[in-house]
Amino acid sequence: MRTVDELLAAQKSALRENGALNYRQRQALLRALAQMLRQHGTALSEAIARDFGRRHLRETEIYEIYPLQAEIAYVLGHLRNWVRPRAVHTRWPFLPARSLIIPQPVGVVGIIGAWNYPLLLTLLPLISAIAAGNRAILKGPRLAPQAMTLLAQTLRDVTSEDTIALVQGSPDVDHAFPGLPFDHLIFSGATRTGRVIARAAARNLVPVTLSMSGKSPAIIQRDYPLAAAARSIMAGKLVNAGQTCIAPDYCLVATDQCDAFIARAQSATLSLYPHWADNPDYTSIPNGRLWERLDGLLQDARGKGALLWQPSPAPAWPDGAQRPFPPTLLWNVRPGMKILEEETFGPILVILTYDDIQEALDYVRDHPAPLALYYFDRDQRRALRHCKGIAAGGLTINDTIFHVAQPGIPFGGIGLSGIGQYRGIYGFQRLSHYQGVFRQNRLSACEWVRPPYGRWTQLLIAWLSRWG
Repeated sequence: MRTVDELLAAQKSALRENGALNYRQRQALLRALAQMLRQHGTALSEAIARDFGRRHLRETEIYEIYPLQAEIAYVLGHLRNWVRPRAVHTRWPFLPARSLIIPQPVGVVGIIGAWNYPLLLTLLPLISAIAAGNRAILKGPRLAPQAMTLLAQTLRDVTSEDTIALVQGSPDVDHAFPGLPFDHLIFSGATRTGRVIARAAARNLVPVTLSMSGKSPAIIQRDYPLAAAARSIMAGKLVNAGQTCIAPDYCLVATDQCDAFIARAQSATLSLYPHWADNPDYTSIPNGRLWERLDGLLQDARGKGALLWQPSPAPAWPDGAQRPFPPTLLWNVRPGMKILEEETFGPILVILTYDDIQEALDYVRDHPAPLALYYFDRDQRRALRHCKGIAAGGLTINDTIFHVAQPGIPFGGIGLSGIGQYRGIYGFQRLSHYQGVFRQNRLSACEWVRPPYGRWTQLLIAWLSRWG
């Protein structure tokens, strides 16, 4: 088995000898990837379920397999248009020369996947890399070892490691990978880790795309039906047990509607996940460390005066391979509680209140830009107007999380929630170098501006300054 350094050297050597992937090679590779997902999707879903302890196969199919298949279909339908050279304006004094922009692959792309959606967040950027004609090395997340072992095997059936390679995460690989001289590096994960990745990549001046989530808010306008808002918010919060980078982290509801919203959110939770502890639809937490972290956030908040509701309390310690954490509503939350200072990344919804909608908008603006923003309002024009001045990676109005299901919408954060975007044409553009080309004609006016400079040159410059 080759090391990461050897794989990178092999891919760069293949790039020098064979060139970048041409249009037909990209098509064939994307189709082979789609076939791999059709053929091995169930086995990959089963492996992910084992890594988590419990995760329904349908959940993986809906939120990982299908989005990847849809992305491939979208890219294949548009790729011919994306790869074409584009003629751009040439200033008339230079005619009949022509100016073009030609998209070129950047080279070898490094991709660091995330454990919460190990297939989606590893293969989605890979689709963008292939579309742009690049080779890629993927680093699988350590918390999904069974899924990544199977994915590595299936990828070897798709193409050689000189084109796409996957390495398993380990302490040594995790430390070395971001410091390698890739031509672009894509990372999905926590902001704290993203800072480390960016510093390591900067030593080789490697450009990065970082998707780092943050605390995504849901704002509910006073006149919006609370039951509908509660069901959408709880569905987005509890899918994958809240271990979703764009899950609603907290919601802002009018003060005099707080009790009513809590009641609606309780009903929605019980409807979505009855008997959560042994419900096969409800995903587990992958390990005890992550489970203890969530419990620690709750204990800190309760100790400082927060109130909470759970359908039934969690056991003192999760026993066995399955570690479900109870769906939790948390309110009466105040500054100084840890849960307001860090991303929850679990099935805990914080409920905050506002007296005036401007207070809610200002609260979101005064905090770091999130990866996603959710706004519930009967008046969608007003919703767009209110959200216009809020920095966020993406926006869904009157629902949650489904903006990322649209391949025509870019995925990525802003500020502390990320750098850059991918998916669809935005991923193609992110992982391409747009080379400007000036193609001179045999008839050229450029001789007039070359030495020796004389009176005619002076007159020409004066004329061009006025009319050119």
